[in-house]
Amino acid sequence: MILFIIVVALIPGLFWLFYFAGKDRYEPEPPLFLIYAFVAGMIAILPADVTELLFKKIILNRYLYYIIVVGISEEFFKYLSVRLTVYTSREFNEPVDGIVYSTAAALGFATVENMLYMFTLGWKVIFMRSVLTTLGHVVFSALWGYPLYKTKMTGKKSYVIIGILLAALFHGLYDIFISSKYMVSIFIAIAIIVILYFIMKREIKEAEKESPFKNDAKN
Repeated sequence: MILFIIVVALIPGLFWLFYFAGKDRYEPEPPLFLIYAFVAGMIAILPADVTELLFKKIILNRYLYYIIVVGISEEFFKYLSVRLTVYTSREFNEPVDGIVYSTAAALGFATVENMLYMFTLGWKVIFMRSVLTTLGHVVFSALWGYPLYKTKMTGKKSYVIIGILLAALFHGLYDIFISSKYMVSIFIAIAIIVILYFIMKREIKEAEKESPFKNDAKN
């Protein structure tokens, strides 16, 4: 059963990983580097969960808890999983790389999270989480992924700081709405993911326009 849950949880994570990696048209990232970010994202869930447990008894207001603790801790540790691995590599050399690597880290994080939910709630939860929640981690992290490249190129940390704070805000709001017992709140949570997904698609197009390898690919 354990092996079954691990395999089932890995399938959507790897599917989305290769799907979004394919968006890097001009200079695709080495698979090994994508795996680095993916595995680092898997590890990132440990400090994130510890942080959430430490603050759960301190911040009793669920709205503040989801935004300040869950949102910030999960997005920050996903960011660190990229910052401490592939960020300094020469492969991190075009705008879309920020989105691709943040996606890889987010999917690693979501994969372990899916495993934990499957162990506690049963394997059937993967049907909802493989699409909605897993994609949610991706679109939240994309909010700091694109700015991360700008920070690397300009040295201005404000880009990635603002990106992480925005990601934490939307992440927290999503958790608030998706955990509500009201159907309208669940629809709002879904709307957040859909809107952020289209924002991510626009960011990818903008990143492609800025790619230094765009002209090389046309030749």
